Amino acid sequence: MSSRVFTWARSLSQEQRRVWKIGAGVVVLGTAFKSLYFVFSRGLLVDDRDEIHRKATAHLKEAAQFAEFAHNDRESRVPKLTPEQDEQLRNYLAFVAENSPLFSFTMFWEYKWRILC
Repeated sequence: MSSRVFTWARSLSQEQRRVWKIGAGVVVLGTAFKSLYFVFSRGLLVDDRDEIHRKATAHLKEAAQFAEFAHNDRESRVPKLTPEQDEQLRNYLAFVAENSPLFSFTMFWEYKWRILC
């Protein structure tokens, strides 16, 4: 097979060889440019995503610290419920849950349990 290709290439005129060389050069340069551009643009995208992730992680950490501060602040300002008050609150929430389809008693206590723990 390769002997046929070389025979074919030798049979080309000087003008035809020049055209094939130019065409091959365009293909090689285009492929090289495309590869370099891909590497460059991928680097920009990865760096941008890394920066966004770093900022988001820092913001999340700050938000968690503030949430803990706010929770501790609320807990220090409001006295704990007495057992009687806790029972009254449960009865009230049960009453509201029975009469309002938008309010879920179990959802509220799951939320409160997560805050207390």
